[in-house]
Formats: sequence, structure tokens, C-alpha cells
Amino acid sequence: MLKNKVFLGLFTVLLLIPLASNSEAVLWDLQIQANVENSPIFSGDRPIVSGTVIDHASKPVPKATINVKSESISIMTHTSQSGEFRVELGKYDRLPGNYLVTISASTDKGDTGISTIQYQVKGELSPTTATFSKLSTPEAKKYLDASPEDFDKNPIGFMLYNYYQKLNNEYLEEKKISEKIAQDEEKLKKQYEIEQKLREKAIEEYNPGFGIFSGPQYDNYVNSLDENVRDVVVEHLNFTKNLFYEAQIVREDILKNGGTAEEAQSAYLEKISTSRNTIENLGNNSTESSDDVAKQNIIQNTTKSETESEENFSNSQVKEKTSILVNVDGNTIEVDYKESIFSIEINGQMLQFGVEDGKITQIDDS
Repeated sequence: MLKNKVFLGLFTVLLLIPLASNSEAVLWDLQIQANVENSPIFSGDRPIVSGTVIDHASKPVPKATINVKSESISIMTHTSQSGEFRVELGKYDRLPGNYLVTISASTDKGDTGISTIQYQVKGELSPTTATFSKLSTPEAKKYLDASPEDFDKNPIGFMLYNYYQKLNNEYLEEKKISEKIAQDEEKLKKQYEIEQKLREKAIEEYNPGFGIFSGPQYDNYVNSLDENVRDVVVEHLNFTKNLFYEAQIVREDILKNGGTAEEAQSAYLEKISTSRNTIENLGNNSTESSDDVAKQNIIQNTTKSETESEENFSNSQVKEKTSILVNVDGNTIEVDYKESIFSIEINGQMLQFGVEDGKITQIDDS
């Protein structure tokens, strides 16, 4: 009989457990839709929390009491007629990471609701920020404001007192170093600003022109250049000159069409801006080595001589061609038409060319 009662009691308890849990699983009366407007933020910024409170019919709930909590911060406010709220959390040197914000709402009728959101703090974790965060807790403030006599009969409290006092001294030392670095950076910044102003003043007083790209002075400069780089320099100067003139035309067209001076100047600067890759490609694409130029001249001159020779022989009604004239740097060389090999020294390098059936080809040494 006793066993039956025990069994019946256990069976009843098992039936009541699901009913009890279901009775507590009740939806909140109020729904809170919130977010942090300026997330992610940086250390020292103020997180701005805003949102709307609605009921199950998705209607806004006005004049609801809102409590926003994050870390040790707690702010109270009320919703507007449209059910909206907005608060700014305190300005602290928060450590980089994610932070939770708990928002609760209640009305005079007893309706309640709770929601949790989070925001991110970006930045580098500096020693000063980390130490300051430890000293900002209520526990740390308790021991920092105390005296050693308060813990005569509390050895654990005395140990915590010494710990926070030491931590505070370290923070003050770190802060002093950080302030010194900040002062040095500010000093360098001011020096840079002064140098920039002096530079602008010197340019304004000197009033330099746009440069000289023609006339005797330009010719003298070009003639004074080394032959190995003269063509490259002239190519770059011509490129700059054309770019400058094109930029002036662009600026004038914008002003004529009713554009502002700022728009015209911006377009002008954009036009004359030249990347390093453009300059390098300009030199690579437009500059040939002296060997290549000499080879090309040989082929061109030889082809021209060949054509002239063919015409002369044709006019003279010569049936059989026995030789060909090759023009090399102004010197005419007669070589056998059918099979001939001749060598020419170009810039200290001996190059061999072959003639076969009226065609000239360079012989590769390899």
C-alpha cells in the first residue's frame, strides 16, 4: 500500500513539473526594438542607445519608463508619444571589446519588457586605458578612498588596499609618460604647421612661374644634358608641357560654362597629377637603346639602298644582280648580293649581318 502511494506521488509530481514551467514561460507585455546608433565606437566616445517600445499589436507605447543599464551606468528616461526613446551613455575610456546593454520598460498598468543589445569598442589596448578601467570599479574606489587604519582587523582588506594603491601609482606613472608623448606630438604638429606657413609665404613672395619650355634658355639646358639621357628628359618635358596646357584648357572651359573656381581648380589639379607608374611607363615605352636604334637604322638604310639598287639595275636593264650597296652611318659598303657576311661595330659591340638572295638578316652570335 505504501509503495502505491509513493508511486502515485511521484507520478503526480512528474505531471505538475511541465505545467509549472509553462506557467512561467510568458511573453513580455512590451517589445523593445533598440540599437546603438554609433556602434562601433572608439574609447572615449559616448554610446548612443535609441529604440522604440511597442505592444503585441505593434502599436507604440507612450510614456513608458525606460531603464538603460551598461556596466556601472544606469539611466532612466521615458518614451515619447510615438513610443521612442534615446539616451547617451557616459563618456569613459572603455577597453576595446564588446559591451552589453540591458534595456527594461514598464508602464503604469504594470506591463513590462526587457531587451539586451551590444555594441563594439574599437582601438588599441594601451596600458593606461587598461589600468584606468581597473581603477574605475566601485571596489577599487572603495579601497582608494580608504586609509590603512580601516583594515587593522581585516588582513584581506589590507592586502586589497595595498594592491589598489600600487595599481593607482602605476597608473599615475603611465599617465605621466603618455602625457609627455602627447605633448611631444603636439609640439611636432605645431612646428610642422609653422614650417608649412613659412613655406607658403616664401612661395608667395618668390612667385615662381610655370617653367620655361621654349627659347634659348630651354635649348641651352637641353644641349647641356648627357646624350644618354637627353632624349628621355626631353620626352618628359614635352609630356609635362602638354599636360600643363591641357589642364589650363580644362580649367578655362569649366569657368566659361559657369563652374565655380573651386571646381575648376580641382579639375586642373586632377589633370596635372601624374602617378609614378605613368612616368616610368612613359620612359620605358618611348625610350629605345642606342643599339636598337642603330640596328633599325641599318635595316632601314639597307632596305632603301636595296630598293635604289634594284631601280638602277632595272633602268639599266641589268639581267643579273651581283652586288648590293649598304649604307651604314653615312658610309656606303658594297657587298655580294647572293651570299655575303659583313661586321659592323656599334657602341663597342660587333654585330654581324648576312645577305642572301637580296635579304639582310642579323646573325645571332649564340
